[in-house]
Amino acid sequence: MIYISVAEVGNALSKGNGVILENKVGSSQQIVEDSAEGAQVKMREYRLARYCAFVLGVGLTLAASGTLAEEPRGRIDVGLAVRYMPTGWFEWSGRTGATDSALGAYPALGGALFVDYRLNPALSIGFMPEFTLNVIARTTYYPVSAMIAGSLRVKVEYPGLRVLAPYVLLAPGYSSMFTYNNAGGSSGDAHGFVLGAYAGLRILTGTRHSVFAEGGYLHGFQKNDGGRYAPSYVVLSAGWQMSL
Repeated sequence: MIYISVAEVGNALSKGNGVILENKVGSSQQIVEDSAEGAQVKMREYRLARYCAFVLGVGLTLAASGTLAEEPRGRIDVGLAVRYMPTGWFEWSGRTGATDSALGAYPALGGALFVDYRLNPALSIGFMPEFTLNVIARTTYYPVSAMIAGSLRVKVEYPGLRVLAPYVLLAPGYSSMFTYNNAGGSSGDAHGFVLGAYAGLRILTGTRHSVFAEGGYLHGFQKNDGGRYAPSYVVLSAGWQMSL
């Protein structure tokens, strides 16, 4: 005959309920963390949309006034820019053993060449190949990637000023990232669309030559093996431009 005490049954039930409660609490914490990370990503995308809308609104206003300004000598502008990205963010999902996460990004350095065609004294369109080094997520084990992108340029410049010319620039494009150094097991290869929005000031230094400085934001939409691997940066640039 087998005797089971009521106390032992009660202890077993208490332990079982404790495990269930602990699992529920852990699941709830994970849901809260995932929701917070998702909210951060949505907030960054909302701010980018507002910034792009502002840049587009200013650009359309300047483009409308450009038809009243005096036509410049050259219709083609060529130039180069050096870029420094002091801070940024990474949207990284699909890692083994990890959930979707929004991470910081280490500073990056890059450059760009561009060719623009002036449709009128205020509005120009062009093409810009870009190259960025040191694309790194701020985490323990990370790949070090380089990013190559080709972007369309839509630039609107305040017309009629002799020395200083403020402008806004939208640059949608497509990018490819490849790993050249790896401190962990994850791949830094990815590809996808990018969108840049900038505001700057061009200073005339001669009849056809000028220098410029600009600042803005570059947002990435890249994917890696079906998951999101998308860096976004605050961008500071300086460069040289020549009218042909």
